[in-house]
Amino acid sequence: MADTLQLNSLSCRHRRLQQLLHNLAPLAVAFSGGVDSSLLLKVAHETLGERCIAVTCDAPYHFRKELADAARFTLQLGIQHLVIPFDPATIPDLLTNPPDRCYLCKKALLSLCRASLTAVSLPLAPCPWALIDGSTLDDQTLHRPGRRALQELGIRSPLAEAGFSKQDVRCLSRELGLPGWDKPAQSCLLTRFPHDYQVTETEQQRVEQCEEKLQGLGFNVVRVRSLGTTARVECEAGKQVHPLLPEIERICRQAGFTTVELDPAGYRCGSMD
Repeated sequence: MADTLQLNSLSCRHRRLQQLLHNLAPLAVAFSGGVDSSLLLKVAHETLGERCIAVTCDAPYHFRKELADAARFTLQLGIQHLVIPFDPATIPDLLTNPPDRCYLCKKALLSLCRASLTAVSLPLAPCPWALIDGSTLDDQTLHRPGRRALQELGIRSPLAEAGFSKQDVRCLSRELGLPGWDKPAQSCLLTRFPHDYQVTETEQQRVEQCEEKLQGLGFNVVRVRSLGTTARVECEAGKQVHPLLPEIERICRQAGFTTVELDPAGYRCGSMD
């Protein structure tokens, strides 16, 4: 009975989302390739057809796999996908990883997306694209410094407006048969470094290499926090880590770290904040 009520409620939110998207069209989805924005793009495309496009910023601190997933998703669905390169050097001190990094980054990326949309032809639409993002209800209460950028730029978040939690997003994504409905949340590479630290491209690549290889050991969620030449590895709760410690150390040292530590508390979202 409870499952039926949940499905009925989810169906209502789904219809509410479709109506919101219809009212906002034509629209461009700020698309990261993650679970939330993938569902938003899928529903928007099914609702609006060619009056919906995807726009993705390619910054050097974004995981290459996430960008590849985003490109594959839009190709499979036949969605027009605008990929815009972003140079972080255009934002002073961004790569010194200040405490307000997420705000500075999100404002810069969304502003770039919006500016780039003016060059996209509108064969089916007499008005400009509305840029939307995939924030959910949970993002309204969690520590999300980038939310201020959304508010300042007037970017709408239809999933949140339609009442979707992150769990709702996963449930509807599974119901719609979306690949990756259960993949873990991902954040950018800069979150692996302390605030007020000058992050180099080499260090970002080192962390990315480590995490990709550690996932190959069977970790669903893993973070390599970079502390100079020390890698502090956070793994998902319940995973048997210690038998894999020699391989974890080998992977991290091969990437360039000299010291490897296992965080006894395991993975914690935003542990570097």
